[in-house]
Amino acid sequence: MSSLHLLSDFDGVWTEPAREYAAVQAKVVAELAESLSEAPERSARRYEEYAAAVMEHPEQYGWQADPNDLRLSSYVDEDYFCLPAAIGQYIDHGDSLESQMVKKALLNRFESVIQMLDHCFHSTCANFRSEVDHDLTHGSEQVLQWMLDHEISVTWATNAPAEKIITWFGHHGFEVANARETKLGETPLRVFGRAGKQWLGDSGEELDFDGRKVLVDRPEYRKILQAEQPDLVVGDVLSLDLALPLAMRSKQALGAPREVALVWRRETPGWVVNSIGEADHQVDHLISHLTSLPRLLLGLMHQAPAQTAVVGTTS
Repeated sequence: MSSLHLLSDFDGVWTEPAREYAAVQAKVVAELAESLSEAPERSARRYEEYAAAVMEHPEQYGWQADPNDLRLSSYVDEDYFCLPAAIGQYIDHGDSLESQMVKKALLNRFESVIQMLDHCFHSTCANFRSEVDHDLTHGSEQVLQWMLDHEISVTWATNAPAEKIITWFGHHGFEVANARETKLGETPLRVFGRAGKQWLGDSGEELDFDGRKVLVDRPEYRKILQAEQPDLVVGDVLSLDLALPLAMRSKQALGAPREVALVWRRETPGWVVNSIGEADHQVDHLISHLTSLPRLLLGLMHQAPAQTAVVGTTS
């Protein structure tokens, strides 16, 4: 049985998402160009103009998991893949003549602006996965092997399909099991694909992170945390990956982790970085890159091995 159990996000932690995001952006620009019958270069400038306008008020834009629910699962300035959706919201709700013109053009080809953005995102990501062996960040295979050598089990909870993680690590010879078909302790590497971290409950419970309100009632993600009972949770998007574990820890709830770590990216906003602190509802550690994770795990192993063993054997 593993000495420590890690629950981790995947994209942005174990990957370099820039190429995949660039492909999504190119697809959005292409759809704008076709819908508006304009040159791709003009649509690319239009996209950048909308992006700049969105980032002036990032607290107003983000991932709406349900098109009929205006609540945000994550904010555009913290979530790398959220910008196209935010631009869709900017077009959909804009009151300028230009926004109305663009929206009308898109509705001639799609049922809604959001449907167009969903089409761009899902089709591009599927194509990207079929075209590359993997897009793992440098050093990821060495870090994973180090964890296995130190009897550290890893469960990924990701909104990507499980097959993406299974295939990309399989390229390096690692066997990752579907966590919905295996139990904790049966195999050291498992993944919950389509984890549903974006789905919000009805309670409205939230935490304040440096002035930004984040909703923490996420029933699907809570089920995973309760089942896995990780020692450490790692992610790069505070709202999706870390807010619920922190809320659970502040209440000493079943499945709450001992430690929570944020992987810093160039686009990580100040309000997220300022959420690091010593309180139970604050992030414990800031990691500059995945390759810094072993040092943190070594510290946890030496900190409380008895407690670690108990958490690792819980199913």
